[in-house]
Amino acid sequence: MAVDNDGGGDQQGDSKRQKLSSSTSNGKGTTSSIIPPPATKQLVTMPARSIGVVPGENSPSCFFLDPMVLPQGHFANKLRTVLGRWVYNPLEPPSTSTALFGYTIRELAHICRSSLAEIEYALSNRVFGADDALVIPNDAGVNNDVARYGMLSEEGRQTVSMAIVSTLLESDLDLEWTSQDDMEKTMELLSLLQEVRSNWQREEGADHDLADEVIWHGLRPIVSYKSVGSKDEMPKQVQLIVDEVAKLAAHHVFLRGTPQSASGWEEEEFLEAWSIRLPTMTGKYQPSMELLGGIAISEMVEDKRQWRYLPESGLPLNPSLRIKSMLAMRNAWAVEEAKPYFEKLTMNESEIADLLKTHKR
Repeated sequence: MAVDNDGGGDQQGDSKRQKLSSSTSNGKGTTSSIIPPPATKQLVTMPARSIGVVPGENSPSCFFLDPMVLPQGHFANKLRTVLGRWVYNPLEPPSTSTALFGYTIRELAHICRSSLAEIEYALSNRVFGADDALVIPNDAGVNNDVARYGMLSEEGRQTVSMAIVSTLLESDLDLEWTSQDDMEKTMELLSLLQEVRSNWQREEGADHDLADEVIWHGLRPIVSYKSVGSKDEMPKQVQLIVDEVAKLAAHHVFLRGTPQSASGWEEEEFLEAWSIRLPTMTGKYQPSMELLGGIAISEMVEDKRQWRYLPESGLPLNPSLRIKSMLAMRNAWAVEEAKPYFEKLTMNESEIADLLKTHKR
């Protein structure tokens, strides 16, 4: 067979291209065989922002990361708010369907963007926003070795506190108070827990037991004891702290007492009612109005000082909302008066002063 070297191959190629072009044609229209060239891309100059100066160079070419030292308890307000999402009410404990009630330490560390060690330290020592943290009792009977944390409801706190005060007034227990003379003399915690539980059930008409964790949560601030590790671990022996018991009794007066005036308690009237609710303590002990910081506020009414109940535990956790609630009760606050209401929020005097100035009416 002879091969055409005079362009026969080129003719065959042109013929194939024509056939390929015609094969794209259909009854509804014809697709062009010519593909348009891609649009030309152009670089656009955009304004830039300086990110720092590199030593020895005319223009910046990298980031410099400065180390940031976080203060102890930087997560405090966040931790208090997160714990407040789970509120335990001993009068209506969670059912078996809500066995996973509260947060674990690992979950709290994740939510607060903190380390496990920091959160564990805060909870073990009840500092940095964990002051009011409650170990959630295992009412549901679920086998769970990991402790979960939340907050005690305000109603629960009040009923437990009143049961403690009533127990200290009525109990036949040999109560022991902190003193320099009897530092080694203590009382059995287990007996005190049982007495408080019985009193609470009788007063509230409850058909279930009050958990040890809840009673210890109410007792812990008013007793002195040798620490055995975490503050959640209950010691065998304790001593009652005079001033802290007096503060608890003051709460009892405001919650259960009835002042003669609808506007509040006159100071002498309150002192008398307060004294009646105090157990026999030491020597010549008398209640002091200085102990009412963070519990009540006072103002002069017709040349007489009157006191109204304003417990720190009943105010919002957010500092701005807290100061608004305080200003709703009274228009003017001195920094010293406001201080007890912000101690648990780890705020110093200058921060409190700025907050008062910002929200002042």
